[in-house]
This record gives sequence, C-alpha cells and structure tokens, in this order.
Amino acid sequence: MDYRFSEQGGATHVTLTGQLNFAANEDFQAIVERVSKLRGAKIVFDLSGLSHIDSVGLGLLYIAHEELAANNSHLTLLHPRDTVLRMLQLTEADETFEIVI
Repeated sequence: MDYRFSEQGGATHVTLTGQLNFAANEDFQAIVERVSKLRGAKIVFDLSGLSHIDSVGLGLLYIAHEELAANNSHLTLLHPRDTVLRMLQLTEADETFEIVI
C-alpha cells in the first residue's frame, strides 16, 4: 500500500493506493498515528486507488475510526472501488463509517 497526504477544503485527505491488508499494517499504523494528532479534525481516507481490502484491512479501518473518534475527529471514506465497497457493505461497515461513493 502507498499513501499520500493533502489538505483539501479544511480536511486532511489520505489517499490510499494498492491493497489494504496485513502487509500494510505498519504503514497504516503510521498514518493513524499522524492523523490522531489532529484533534477535532476532519479526516478523509480516499479509497479510489485501493484495489483490495481484506479482513485485516477492515480491522485497521475500525482501529483508525476508534482512535480518531477518541480525539473528536471525524473519519470519512471516499470513493471506494466496487470490490472495496462490496466488502464494506457485506460486513455492514457502512453502518459505522461515513462512506461517500
């Protein structure tokens, strides 16, 4: 997984590309650590470049959601591809996360 940070419209955007799975664990933890320092922020994970997410990747998103919520920050998942969106819907993650298609 690769990632890039940008600021857009008052929100911190993290663009994720590749696969969000066990191999991405360390990089994803670094992302969460960085955005967790932004208390009360709007954080957007742009998933449009993410080709695959598995159960570990889904768990990483839940960890990010919990840590950001504890800091009064809000997490939005932006533009997931069909395969990623299907995983989010099948696991009912769309009930926890704000997902913008």
